[in-house]
Amino acid sequence: MIAAIVDIVSSRNVDAHERRRLDKELRALLKETIEGFKENCIATPSLTQGDSIELLVNSWQPIVFLFHRLLMEDVEFRVGLGTGDVIIQKENADECDGQAFWNAREALDGIKRTKYMNRSAAFRIDETSPNDERMAVTSSVLLYTSLLGMSTVQLHHCYYYIWEKKRISEIAKATRTSKGNVSKTLSKTPCYLLERVMTFLDH
Repeated sequence: MIAAIVDIVSSRNVDAHERRRLDKELRALLKETIEGFKENCIATPSLTQGDSIELLVNSWQPIVFLFHRLLMEDVEFRVGLGTGDVIIQKENADECDGQAFWNAREALDGIKRTKYMNRSAAFRIDETSPNDERMAVTSSVLLYTSLLGMSTVQLHHCYYYIWEKKRISEIAKATRTSKGNVSKTLSKTPCYLLERVMTFLDH
């Protein structure tokens, strides 16, 4: 199984009002994730004390979807991914335990210990993990790095194109801009290639 621990960096230096707003926003994103990828979530995604998100999944889709949504909302985060055996104790991810979570935590701690490199993602794969889990983790990281170079507007347009399968005209309507602007924006991103890669990985 694949565990993801997402450390919400932007929650550290906010007042009580902003923290409540962020907490509500993150819970809404987790609801979107479980509703869109219920078959891929082994446990219900969890928000722990407003500072971190925990996922337990069997594929890359819910991980990359959450990354995309967090980037769209300009939420600063770091993530550790891990594979391995898991003990499913209850329905929520933060109530589960096992090697996958230990590896994800170790990967995240490795980022925090790095002082001279700007890294926001790391992974640790258990040597007993099957190839599909290894591929899912590496795909998640590579797709995430592709999203990192996009502006907020590009992320929004690409989100509608990739995840909601909207046409240019529909994206223009949803974002209240012209079809020309949407086409121009998408052409400056790897969005079309990402959609093809994701479709390939999904089969």
